[in-house]
Amino acid sequence: MASAVRNDVEVLDEAAGKSAGLSLAPSRVRTVDKETVALTPAVPVMTGTHFHALDEKGRVIIPSKLRPALTEQFWMMLDHNDNVAIYNYQTGLDVFAHCESMIAEHPGDDDIAAAVEDTLSCAELVTAEGNWRVQVSEMLRFHAGLDKEVVTVGVLNHAVIWSRKKWEEVQEHRERNDDVRRMQAELLRAATSRSRTNGHEQARAVEAENRARQERQEQFAAATRRAEGAFSDLIAAVRAIGEEDSSTGHGRRSARSVALSKLGR
Repeated sequence: MASAVRNDVEVLDEAAGKSAGLSLAPSRVRTVDKETVALTPAVPVMTGTHFHALDEKGRVIIPSKLRPALTEQFWMMLDHNDNVAIYNYQTGLDVFAHCESMIAEHPGDDDIAAAVEDTLSCAELVTAEGNWRVQVSEMLRFHAGLDKEVVTVGVLNHAVIWSRKKWEEVQEHRERNDDVRRMQAELLRAATSRSRTNGHEQARAVEAENRARQERQEQFAAATRRAEGAFSDLIAAVRAIGEEDSSTGHGRRSARSVALSKLGR
């Protein structure tokens, strides 16, 4: 009997330990946190198309919509289309680190060496003034063909400054390019499908966690009932032994019966 009580108490303790860490509110918080992480990029994104101009000194005002993703100091460098790419401070360092890694892994590759040189030869660390006006270096303006009117386009973790003339020519080409349109359609379909899939997976995960929590709570309740029943049986047995001992021995109770009777009090 005592062994049965001990086993049930161990099951009860184990269930209680598992149940102690369970709470519907924390589960929802964890789920919300996961959703937030999934929906919030590690680096704030830059989006939109912005038409503006360089001043007579070759300075440009960074559009307000792009500023939250930038740091007070950020990088300007030449991209693969000979436009001016804008990266926040840490992302620029990531670009440099990747360039260094590529050179180390492919020391004899002249194409990689030339690409790294083109990328870094015009790189400039700039500091935004109070109105977010920054100087575009003469070398960057020369390679990008920047004169007066410019277009700045946000592209996720960076932005690109185009000369307006060049940007309009590229847009005209893209409007006639069926491959670009098809790729854009595939990107949007894939992105929206993934969003629905992630939503279904999160819903299934929450449902599974709720079921598991319900099962553990039922196990805890069952273990509690078994332990209470076994303990009641033990108390009844102890009292029966005490009554039996007291009815014999001329009214004298043994030390064993006294001790057992105290357990029932």
